[in-house]
Amino acid sequence: MFEIGSTLREARVRRKLTLQQAEEETKVRVKYIQAMENEDFDVMPSPAYVKGFLRTYSTYLGLDHEIILEEYRSRFEPHEEHDAFGGSSALRPRRHVRRNTLAFVAVVCLMVLTLLWFLGHEAPKNEPGIDPSAAPTSPLPKPSKSPDPKPSASAVVLTVTADGGVCYLEVRKTSSSGEVMFEANLAQGRTRSFRNKGALFVRVDQPSLILMGANGKPPSRPAETTASDYRVTLDGIRKL
Repeated sequence: MFEIGSTLREARVRRKLTLQQAEEETKVRVKYIQAMENEDFDVMPSPAYVKGFLRTYSTYLGLDHEIILEEYRSRFEPHEEHDAFGGSSALRPRRHVRRNTLAFVAVVCLMVLTLLWFLGHEAPKNEPGIDPSAAPTSPLPKPSKSPDPKPSASAVVLTVTADGGVCYLEVRKTSSSGEVMFEANLAQGRTRSFRNKGALFVRVDQPSLILMGANGKPPSRPAETTASDYRVTLDGIRKL
């Protein structure tokens, strides 16, 4: 275990860099750099921003950002504890309901089999003078084809280009708690595209460094200058 803040500070001092120089070259504000060097991570908007800034700053200082992030996760991210023997009590009612459902299905199947056996042994007798084999038969009607399902709605497409410098970008499906599609620094000059049948959630630490376009429309630069969240739908991009 090591101190993240002192490691970052010593690396900056060793390279004879000021806080203002680090801000200009990484595009990370001085107050966030000081927060990382003091391990005052509550100053950051969210843990996602903390990891993005740590990755950018440690790489800039020539440090292994994976080691820095692993130390942050081990010390500052919560760990869930599970009961190794008892398990979750919330699962027990579900098992009970599952057993009841299986028992009900078994009873219904038994009743159907009994009914079929009874009908097979109690078939009505043929009327006199009528040969059952001579009874006209009509072909069974062909089942009508069900109409093809309607095509699904068009997917949401987002394109992001980092034309102004390295920018931390996070993209998730549907909402801020949805499945992660991208979570890393987008290098200058790089373009990434994302596609989802539903909405997209986007988090950017420096909106002034990127161009965003949705659903084939020409890309534009966001008006915001600080870290911001966006929601992308078929109607376009909206700031949250």
